Amino acid sequence: MRDDTKQNKKKKGAWICALVVIGAALAYLAFALIPLVSESFGDGFVIAFLILYGLIFLTIIAGVLIALYQRLKEIEGGEEEDAKKY
Repeated sequence: MRDDTKQNKKKKGAWICALVVIGAALAYLAFALIPLVSESFGDGFVIAFLILYGLIFLTIIAGVLIALYQRLKEIEGGEEEDAKKY
């Protein structure tokens, strides 16, 4: 029973960290990039650069989700406890 509680806390912490990073990236996209794209409407090079810049943030979000998935698998598998033996 106690291990389940520890696992749940670790999972909750992983989710919270991932959501904070994803929220920060999305907030940046919403409040900084989207207004810049609308202001520079008509200038193709600037819009292409800003879209590329936005794709970088979407890649960061994808990386965070992949890391979250790996972390949750690690918690489920108990690999963390195996490492404590050494």
